[in-house]
Amino acid sequence: MRNLLKSLFSGGKLSPEELIEQVRSGSNTLALEAIEQLRNAYHLQDGTMHGVDLSRANLKGVKMARADLNGVMLEDAELSQCYFGATNLEGARLRGARLRDANLRETILPGADLTGADLQGAHMAVINLRGAVLENSNLAGANLWGAHLQGANLRGAVLDGANMDGVNMDEQTILPDGSTWSQEIDVAQFTQSD
Repeated sequence: MRNLLKSLFSGGKLSPEELIEQVRSGSNTLALEAIEQLRNAYHLQDGTMHGVDLSRANLKGVKMARADLNGVMLEDAELSQCYFGATNLEGARLRGARLRDANLRETILPGADLTGADLQGAHMAVINLRGAVLENSNLAGANLWGAHLQGANLRGAVLDGANMDGVNMDEQTILPDGSTWSQEIDVAQFTQSD
């Protein structure tokens, strides 16, 4: 809060480190303001955010399209209704993150860890999840049209009502039942609720 007051009332600019600390504050208002300042200073694109720990941050509704967040840690973060279109989240850790109704269209997530993430209703068309871990994640009602799931681990994932049209899988893709994908398998069987 002190950093926000410094920024608002003294006209002083906050350093990237101070802004990142503000994102971690737990306040959605402060976090979104800090992200806006980071974006305006091009820190979302210049590598400043690589590997930053934003675990448990409250970023509901954040807009971070085309950001470079390689290796960022967003474990247990609140990211519902966020917009990460075409953002680089390669190798990111999103274990337990809440991404309900998020827009992740064309997001780059190879090797990311989304174990136990809540992605209900997320728009994930043409997303790159090559080699990503989605174990026990909730993808109910998600739009995965054209998603790249080669080598992804979907063991225990909930896919009820998910759009799996045109998904790209290979023999290293682990399906929700623990089996590996093959051309003979109709992935639609995993999208139907019992």
